[in-house]
This record gives sequence, structure tokens and C-alpha cells, in this order.
Amino acid sequence: MIEDPHRDIRDEIIYLSNQIIETRPSMAPIINTIGYLIHDLDEITKIVIKARLNQFKINREKRKKSLELNFYTFLKHSKIFPLKIMLISYSSTIINLLLQNKDFNFEIYVLESRPLLEGQRVAEVISSHFKTHLIVDAAIANFIDEIDVVLIGVDSILKDGSIINKIGTFPLSLLARTKKIDVFAVCDSYKYNLKSHYGYSVLIEEKPIKEVYNKEMSNKLLEVHNYYFDITPPEYISGIISDLGVFSIQEFLDKVIESLPIEWFKYMLIK
Repeated sequence: MIEDPHRDIRDEIIYLSNQIIETRPSMAPIINTIGYLIHDLDEITKIVIKARLNQFKINREKRKKSLELNFYTFLKHSKIFPLKIMLISYSSTIINLLLQNKDFNFEIYVLESRPLLEGQRVAEVISSHFKTHLIVDAAIANFIDEIDVVLIGVDSILKDGSIINKIGTFPLSLLARTKKIDVFAVCDSYKYNLKSHYGYSVLIEEKPIKEVYNKEMSNKLLEVHNYYFDITPPEYISGIISDLGVFSIQEFLDKVIESLPIEWFKYMLIK
């Protein structure tokens, strides 16, 4: 919807793009895809947009294949089988990678992932192939000593290497670190957040409180908070498995800055 008919169309595109980004500010692929499609607006045409869309699909498929190969390599280097893995929330990337490697012997521990209980869906899918334990979020300390490795999905990787993911990822990673259990983030390099790269903060939005507390809010002293995501500092992450390889946080940051045309997004930010 055009807000101001007198505004330059380029400014309107940037305005609408930022409106889209603000619907999910912690989701890096939305930011990066928009930046890729509309960069160099002065030169943009229908032909250019179509070419970018086609190239985007090609690049996405290449990254997917590279991630699959790198995840397989990661598994090949494991000395422990059955490999006992703990998961949190629903990561289609991790689920697909595990299912593609059914020849390996896994035992999966899945946190329920409140408040929407995505962990139940994960357990239902993977229990068709692997021995699976579904546990409440608060029970991680009861099971952590059983675990060989923690795999986490990613919504965004920030400039300092911090990981934005489903709420509960930070305490899980913190506990795993105290037990000397490796925590690996698994993602496409497109999860690097270009907004963060340029020094802009990334909002962790609150969601409807009725998902947590559905009674009438008559007590003014009671505040209910429902955050879907948290930020895990890089020191609690052992490494990142991505299309770029299996790297430490710093190695990933060095590689991703080389691989992504980070100038894509600057045009939007300086407007």
C-alpha cells in the first residue's frame, strides 16, 4: 500500500521493505533477501528483478547442497555412536539434515519449546526414524549428562557472533558449556544479520501474553512476558555448521563477510 503518492517510488520501496522487516526483526533471511532484491534501486528494472530472483534460487540451492555436505562431514568425524543429540524448537534445517543421514545412529532429546510447543512436532517427525525423548524445558538439567552434542537452529547471527534463536537456547547453551558439551549452530550463511553488521540493534519482540497466561489480567502488580527468542553470546557456542564449512564463530564471521555482498543493505539503512 502506497503511503504517500507524492513520494519517490524508490523511497516508497525502501519504506515498505522496512515495514516488512519490522514484522520479524530478528529473522536475518528476511532482511538479507530484501537487501539482495532491491539494492541499487537507481538501476533496477523488471528484467533486473527477474534475473535476481532466478540467481537467488540458484544460490540458495548451492548453499543447501554445501550445508548438507558439511553436516555429513561433521557427522563422519564423530567418534560416538549412537550420537545423543539435544534439540530445541523446530528447525526444518536440522530435521532435514538428520533425516538425510538416517544411516547414522542417533538418539534425540527434544525440548518441548514453550509456549507454542514446537518440540512436540519435532518429536513426532523424528521419532519415526530415531529413538526420541520429549522433555519439558525446565528438565534440561535432568538429561544434560546423557547428551553428546547440542544442535541449535538460528534466526540470526549478529555481528559479534551472538545467536538469536528460540527462547531457552541461551540457558541450554550455558548449561551445556558447564558440562563441557559442544553446542553447534546449524544454518545457512544467509542467517548472518546485515542490519547488525552495520551496527543497528535487533529487536527481540514480545508476543501475546495469552499464550502464557490466558486469564483476565485484573492484578495490576502482575506482569506477564512472552519472548519467543533470546540471544546466546558467542562464548557459549562451539561452532557453526553452515554452507561455508564447520567453523568456530570467528572463522565463520571472517568467511561470511567475504562471501556475502554486504553492501546490499547499506542503501536501505542510509535512507
